[in-house]
Amino acid sequence: MAKSFPPILITALRLLLGALFVLSGAEKLLDLKYFGLIIAEYQLLPHSFIHAAALSVSLFELLFGLMLLVDFYSRTASAALLCMMAIFTAAMVNNELRGLDHDCGCFEFLTQWYGLKEEIGLGPIIRDILFFILLLPVALKGSNRFPWISSPPATGE
Repeated sequence: MAKSFPPILITALRLLLGALFVLSGAEKLLDLKYFGLIIAEYQLLPHSFIHAAALSVSLFELLFGLMLLVDFYSRTASAALLCMMAIFTAAMVNNELRGLDHDCGCFEFLTQWYGLKEEIGLGPIIRDILFFILLLPVALKGSNRFPWISSPPATGE
């Protein structure tokens, strides 16, 4: 029989990843034009989709991060973030293989606050794979409920 993840681990992962995605989505929303330029550098979408993609990614990261923070359908939110992480990782691997060298667009606060530039490369790819792995327990064992509604009592049937 497989061991279950301890609830405290699920809670810690949910809060940590929720905060990261809220921060990431919020900073992208604050400068959609710049984030759109980064998306364009990936050379994967037609120009007419760039603004919509920048807005969508920013809002989804913010929304799903908030859902993780307040434990509102955290299993669903983490599953959606898993899909996004898979797409982000595939896009970075694609551009790394094509030799395109540019900012990955992941965490701009690292550049602004700490002077760390995040170029596409092995580091951000491994980091995104790690985020994918950390989201898995929440996707498998997180809640899919409204946090303010308690579960109905079990019946003796």
